[in-house]
Amino acid sequence: MLENTVPEGHSSPQSHQNTENASPLQAYLNTLRDSSSPLSTTVEALHSLFTNPIHKLTPSITPAGKRLFSITNTENPSLSGTADLNTLGRIHLVAADRCTRAHAPLKMRFMHASLDEPIEELYGESEDLLRAGLKDGSVVFPPLDENERGVCACCRGDPDAVILCSFHHNEALFFFEDEYRVLFGEERECGSRSGGGERWLMASKEQIERKIEEEEKAINMEKESKL
Repeated sequence: MLENTVPEGHSSPQSHQNTENASPLQAYLNTLRDSSSPLSTTVEALHSLFTNPIHKLTPSITPAGKRLFSITNTENPSLSGTADLNTLGRIHLVAADRCTRAHAPLKMRFMHASLDEPIEELYGESEDLLRAGLKDGSVVFPPLDENERGVCACCRGDPDAVILCSFHHNEALFFFEDEYRVLFGEERECGSRSGGGERWLMASKEQIERKIEEEEKAINMEKESKL
């Protein structure tokens, strides 16, 4: 696990680009970030960005410490230019929560969870660049905003802090407790959280894979019985 170099209460600067001035890649991410974007569209888009063998996601750092990235080896003009890495990170984090609250299908949850390591690796590369810039003086953080002082970046939910601390792993595998029990019975959960009168239980990737296989086997048997 990498230690985030961002000082307590100070995440790397966030993007507030408006769509008119945004690069095609940033505009594309802004569309995915919109809460009206279907969850399936968002997760599949994230999966495509990370798993397309043609794409190479390359991080960079501005002199003020802002995390950016670009996609090389792409022939898609809608993915050209640079974009805020934390926009991508926030889309990933929010999509995980949506998987839970929308009772997403198991395959979609598993697809999302499979991206947890790739996005952490991308942030790790970004962190290496940031550390190097801070060391040689080519990167200097701006002064803290009044609202940032004394506030934990992870507690605030800043994507770079959350992901570099590995707090994002398997978040899409949280289920409402009753939903978990229907799927997995009394099998022990991998984690739990509660709040607002609700309780959620986390399944393992192995549990999800097994349940997907069981469901596919049941579907195939039903098809065969109708032949």
